[in-house]
Amino acid sequence: MQDQTTYAHNEGDRFLPGPKVQSRYGKSHVTIWRWSNDKDLGFPKPMKINRLNYWRLSELEAWEADQKADA
Repeated sequence: MQDQTTYAHNEGDRFLPGPKVQSRYGKSHVTIWRWSNDKDLGFPKPMKINRLNYWRLSELEAWEADQKADA
């Protein structure tokens, strides 16, 4: 059975839906949208799957690592 919190395109790819990304960072959907459109911030762009936004988990983790490295 497919995990309802993530979407796996193939074995190596895991995607988080918008509400899980919002929960991960404690931010609203508007803030996540702003982050996604801020070129200077470098937040990953979502992918559209069945008209819904999903973020590649590996890209989110890489962005988080970059944020820690810059701190």
